[in-house]
Amino acid sequence: MKKLLLTFGLVVLTSMAAFATGDSLQYLRPQDTLFLQVSPTAGMSFTHYYAKGQTLFSLAKHYGLKLDALYAFNPSLRNLESIPDSQAVVIPLPDSAMVRYAAERKWSESYAPLMYVVKPKETLYSIAKRYFKIDMDTLKARNGLQSNELSIGQVLHIGWLSTSGIPDSVQLMNGHPLGPVMQKLFLQFESKRSFSKTRYQKGAAYWPRDQRGGADCYALHRYAKPGTPIRIFNPHTGVEAYAKVIGRIDDRRYGQDVIVILSPSVARFLGARDPRFFVEIEYFRE
Repeated sequence: MKKLLLTFGLVVLTSMAAFATGDSLQYLRPQDTLFLQVSPTAGMSFTHYYAKGQTLFSLAKHYGLKLDALYAFNPSLRNLESIPDSQAVVIPLPDSAMVRYAAERKWSESYAPLMYVVKPKETLYSIAKRYFKIDMDTLKARNGLQSNELSIGQVLHIGWLSTSGIPDSVQLMNGHPLGPVMQKLFLQFESKRSFSKTRYQKGAAYWPRDQRGGADCYALHRYAKPGTPIRIFNPHTGVEAYAKVIGRIDDRRYGQDVIVILSPSVARFLGARDPRFFVEIEYFRE
């Protein structure tokens, strides 16, 4: 594995003969270090180094990807008869999967650090604000920096990724037209859940299939507080989505078995085909 030595805010890399990420039983461990890349078109990604006993199918599943999606980010893998140990595999990182602040980490999960190597002409401001949306003072304190000055090749600790991987529903947001809106609602939901209790409900969802719907992500509910995000899970497709509650369900039009009305864009994101389909939801009550 790569070994990190933190000295006065500068992380010095020392390499061992071979390194990998995780092992045959666990694809990501707290002692693993993930190095981030940022692309204006592809967004954030990191490199997973293939370990003996791992498979591409299980690796893709751990990070919430279909195998074809993994190949899309790593086209050279299609031509390999077998994957060699320590093979670099690029994994897309959805914005909402990165934990930026220590307070956001859940006590029940473990986390691997996400690092970034400073490149020419990059500044602390561009890395903190433009790349990773982190407060500059937080990034300085996390890395023991006494000033805003950075050196080319300096390694910064940016945040964390849960060792449990990335849910496929979160990866689905990555690259989807509704992705930015869904990620924003996801972050709002998780932030509010840290200090407010959610309610759970399951039953029928309804959506007007004959409407095109655009990119609106809204929902109607009987008890949820207007303006709050709501989580909707379709167990048939295994996809979850988020929507903003904008009002109440009209009981004169819909029976009690309908627990939520969704905009067409949210229903289609969930993979719905029929006007009514079964869902599980979490919401914040008045």
